[in-house]
Amino acid sequence: MTVRRGWLVLLALLAPLAQAATPSTGSGQGPHAFLDRSHVSLGDTVTLNIQTDGALGSPELSSLQKDFEVLGTSRSSSVQIVNGKTTSTTQLGIALKPLHAGTLTIPALDIGGGATQPLTLHVGAAPSGGTGKAGDPVFMETNVQSSSPYVGQQTVYTVRLFYLPGVDGALGNPSAGGARLVPLDRDHRYVTQRDGFTYKVIERSWALIPQRSGSIAVQGPVFEGQRLDAGFPNAWFNNPNALPNSPLQGFGGTVRATAPAARIDARAEPAGAGKPWLPARNVQLKLTGLPSDGKLDAAAPLTITLSISASGQPADALPEPELPTIAGARVYPDRTQDTTDDSGEWLQGTRTRSFAIVPDRNGTIAIPAITLDWWDTSHDRAEQAGVPAHVLAVSGVSASVPAPPVVSNAEPVAQATRATASDRGASVPGGRWRDLALASFALWAIVIVAALAWWLIRRRARHAKGPSSGRAGSRTEAGSTPSVVARLDASPEQPDARALQKRTLDAARAGDAAACERTLLAWARVSRPAMAHAGLLRDALADPEQHAALDGLQRVRWQGGDPAPACAAVVRAFAHGFAWREDERHKGAGENGLPPLYPSS
Repeated sequence: MTVRRGWLVLLALLAPLAQAATPSTGSGQGPHAFLDRSHVSLGDTVTLNIQTDGALGSPELSSLQKDFEVLGTSRSSSVQIVNGKTTSTTQLGIALKPLHAGTLTIPALDIGGGATQPLTLHVGAAPSGGTGKAGDPVFMETNVQSSSPYVGQQTVYTVRLFYLPGVDGALGNPSAGGARLVPLDRDHRYVTQRDGFTYKVIERSWALIPQRSGSIAVQGPVFEGQRLDAGFPNAWFNNPNALPNSPLQGFGGTVRATAPAARIDARAEPAGAGKPWLPARNVQLKLTGLPSDGKLDAAAPLTITLSISASGQPADALPEPELPTIAGARVYPDRTQDTTDDSGEWLQGTRTRSFAIVPDRNGTIAIPAITLDWWDTSHDRAEQAGVPAHVLAVSGVSASVPAPPVVSNAEPVAQATRATASDRGASVPGGRWRDLALASFALWAIVIVAALAWWLIRRRARHAKGPSSGRAGSRTEAGSTPSVVARLDASPEQPDARALQKRTLDAARAGDAAACERTLLAWARVSRPAMAHAGLLRDALADPEQHAALDGLQRVRWQGGDPAPACAAVVRAFAHGFAWREDERHKGAGENGLPPLYPSS
């Protein structure tokens, strides 16, 4: 029993620490504390990380024992040299297991004369439901952070996949009619216990954004995979006290589990909310590029940038940045640039747009104040973001040059520059420019017609030299068709097996196990489109060396360890391609194949 408990503590410490992000330390402003997750279920483990510049002492942990079981600690350090300046960072990880559900407070800890800030952890009851249950090789739980968001407001939908060692497979995606689901790149991995069994857990989240009001059902994803054969020597290590009639009996074959369904009740936007309706946690409006001295020389257009960023919204849900009308100047907008960061708990969308401003007169021009109404979902109230008005002093506009015609604001910035250059070239009459343009167009038309005529003449000459009738002519006609089809089949959109093979071997030589598996499956799908995951690929191969290489790669991916030997085995086994089974006829998931459990970022 002591050995088993020690093994559990070791896994509890290492699994979350490998996933913990490393935020900024505050540049020597004392110890900084953060959790790897802010929401857990009873029975899960969570890691409290303490980070500081320089040396880090040992904190007093007795204040944690009221609400947590302290499983152990781990320490790491790093040194960086930037521009000749050396910075040393030390991080302490403390594995904790909540003792009860509720909102728990991690108090400030005294460490080396400094104190960390208090933290809050939300612990939910151990959920139930779904087609699997504790004791099965695989089962899932789901959670929705807010059950009554506004229409268009992001909440977080989370799926926890519990699996015993030796399970391999693919996790699908949830679906929701009337809501948008955006994957969040923030998977967490840890260990927990359910009914006396030790499970590894992968926690995957999606941003859930209702598109209409009312009740919306979220259908949970499906996991399909394989488990170890009953004779595998480590199949019983997870529970050495398992009885012959335990759930692990007969451990082998395929496994399948469905996450329980969830439901939300989306609220309509409140009365009096601003337009456009923009529910978010935080919204910022920024205007950059203005001259610091407030002076504008008309010799060159002024380019400014307006950006809108929101926490809790993707970029495509934000309004397009627009400048108001500026008296005494023409405005030429560029295309909008959109970016969405999905690496955290909340989507962070940003829309950016540049504008070229060309003044028409000397004196002053005013850029009016810009405002944007939005709804603060954290405090459930209306807010307004804005930038103040700016006045610029303009000089350099020549009085002898007439103002050019007003151009639509839909024209790009490049056209604004061309228009300005044309204004300065007033010595050339507008009629001459028009005549030159027409003459150039006519010359190009003559060249195109001449080239087309030359091609037709050459084509007829080639046909005249070849046989024109009889069986030989028929063979020529028939022989020409396959060549055309072959060229169409060789479209650059077809997968390139050689390129994928090179990428697979390069990733293996670099020791990148995740990229190696991803490119290996893509390479296999060139000839076997149904290869949805590594288990199907292994069944389709006949070479024992390739079987062993895939098994080693999966152990590294799922159970950790040094990826170098496993990747080296892939290079040796697949250097000359795949050894397919003779009876293999594109077996696998087919069109219903699910994406891999470790998707590409």
